[in-house]
Amino acid sequence: MIILTTKKFPISALTKPNPHTDQSLPKAFKLCSLKKIEQLHQSGQLIKAYPLRVLYLLEEYTPEAATTEVFQVLFSAPKRRFKRAHDRNYIKRLMREVLRKNKLPLLAALQQNNKKMVFSLTFVSNERPSYQLLEQKLCKALDLLIKEIKS
Repeated sequence: MIILTTKKFPISALTKPNPHTDQSLPKAFKLCSLKKIEQLHQSGQLIKAYPLRVLYLLEEYTPEAATTEVFQVLFSAPKRRFKRAHDRNYIKRLMREVLRKNKLPLLAALQQNNKKMVFSLTFVSNERPSYQLLEQKLCKALDLLIKEIKS
């Protein structure tokens, strides 16, 4: 009869959780409230970074609302410019992916200035974009938003 014994190994670098930044964009970051959307369209401010149109609304971050996220975003691609749903879905998917990858400077600026933001990203060009173009333009738009937050 063979008896196997187990030894407890110390935690090595291979078993430690990998310290990485969170690059997810969960549902809490998506703008779904009709009241907030109406308020955004009525009293929001506009930034244009062609082919993107950014409509945003800044608010003070209150400790009572600590459970909500620092920003919420709405993505849109107009039916007037893109008749086929798969084109609109493709553009919105690209915008979500680019924002997911590049949201950290925006989060840092909002937390540093104790602000909360609601904004919408609308694609206004007539052509389907490439990932590289959309990433470049969305980063430019995020830089403009960060300047507005800090001012």
